[in-house]
Amino acid sequence: AGVAALAAEIHASPVSRAPTLLSSPRLKEALGPKPEPEGKPPKGAEPEKLDLNTVFVEAANSMLLNEYPQMTVGILDKDGKVLTASGVADELITDVADLPAVVNGDKNKEDQFAATLGSKLQVVKVSRADEAGNRLVAIQELNMGAGSFLRTVLGTDNPAGIVRDGVLVGSAIGDQPVEELLTTLAKTSAGDTPRTGASEVHSVGDGLNARIGAIGRVPGPAGAGENATYLVVLSANTAAAGQTDLATALGAAKDNGMLDNLNWPLLFGLLAVSLGLAFYLPFLEAIGPLKRLTAEFRAMLQGTQQQLFYDTYSGPIGELAQAAVAYHETLRANLQSAELDGETGGSGTRSHRRLGGTRSHRRVGRTGGQQRVPQQEGPMEATPGAAPDPEDMPTMAHQAVGRGPGFFTMPASKPLRSRETVIGNLMTMDDQNDETPSSKDDAEREAYYQNVFEEFIKFKVENNEPIDNFTYEKFAQKLRGNTANLMKRPDVKDVQFSVYLKDGKVALKARVVRG
Repeated sequence: AGVAALAAEIHASPVSRAPTLLSSPRLKEALGPKPEPEGKPPKGAEPEKLDLNTVFVEAANSMLLNEYPQMTVGILDKDGKVLTASGVADELITDVADLPAVVNGDKNKEDQFAATLGSKLQVVKVSRADEAGNRLVAIQELNMGAGSFLRTVLGTDNPAGIVRDGVLVGSAIGDQPVEELLTTLAKTSAGDTPRTGASEVHSVGDGLNARIGAIGRVPGPAGAGENATYLVVLSANTAAAGQTDLATALGAAKDNGMLDNLNWPLLFGLLAVSLGLAFYLPFLEAIGPLKRLTAEFRAMLQGTQQQLFYDTYSGPIGELAQAAVAYHETLRANLQSAELDGETGGSGTRSHRRLGGTRSHRRVGRTGGQQRVPQQEGPMEATPGAAPDPEDMPTMAHQAVGRGPGFFTMPASKPLRSRETVIGNLMTMDDQNDETPSSKDDAEREAYYQNVFEEFIKFKVENNEPIDNFTYEKFAQKLRGNTANLMKRPDVKDVQFSVYLKDGKVALKARVVRG
């Protein structure tokens, strides 16, 4: 099969297009004999003298070499002398002229064959001779690389190579170090290799490293004679890879006295360790983490746990836990957004809503310096005996050193995994009379922006993010711009802001209250 693939590659080589170069009019004029004009030509009308080498190089580059840069072409005269050549290996054109297939071949017929030139297997194309006996020759290295038809047929499992005179031509096919075996098989089996086809299967190598293989002659003049070029193919496996059942192997070892030399205590100890690892490693990597992940899901279902601690897992189980957390947070954020839009959309006033019943969503109160005068609304009725909601209870905090009043930092803790705080806009600007000065509205809005700023800083501190050079002025300017853009919409009555974690980073999200 490999020999047939080589023949196909030889006939498919692009050197078959080389004779089209002879159709160039300027090249014909430079090569062909020029008829003598009758009489003397007029003064100043001498025919242009064309330089063969210049014309040939221009024609070769424009018609062949620009498309096939690995090709080399040349012109031989009737005596086999090189008139001109162009290409990457123009020095090999002289060797082509000495090939028996070129010297003894029929000059009135085209020929295409393989030959070993310059330690490489080349495909040679020879055109028929013109009236002056000139012939065009072209050579290009035979394609045996990745993607070639030869590699497709042989594959990569079986080592193979091209050998001539006991030397490997090019590189071996495959990644196994068998260059010595390829050349050895070519030397020992060349005598009984037929002119066409493959030889008998032979063994090469010693002991457990022995392989079987066969060789075949490369098609064309390259594979003719005693110094032929051969394609050598070896087996993928060595003798050591032969399959032997356990009973046969033990019987052979017993007959050879190998069992008496075994260290049986060490062998049984190794067997015990292997069995222990066979049971322990699956539990360590899969069964144990899956059971722990299932327990966390059940705790979330019962309300004793708010989220998965995905950072305590590794490998595929950790990726599964992280994906579950991301899905849970997306679902919860969408649900909260829908609830907020539903309640605030039909309300005539702006309100401070507490989201959800989980501890991961906290209400943000105002500091002493920012407390507003409560609106004069109807009295609120308290439920007798009702215990205070843990979400409304104050959290322990420490005032930050070197910062203004009203700024707090949370105690040192692990980075936040997931949390969102909706900062309610307590300004009831829609319920105020028209006589209310706009300066009061601006003061209340600035107080609200200060509240958002403090919660944003608190989140960044808890999430171990840097807050250096983070000023309120730049932060408030961004909030004012977002609020002004959203309030231009006719269906928007107010804008609230949420502080939340996005991909492990603290972020800010604007929420509109529709009228």
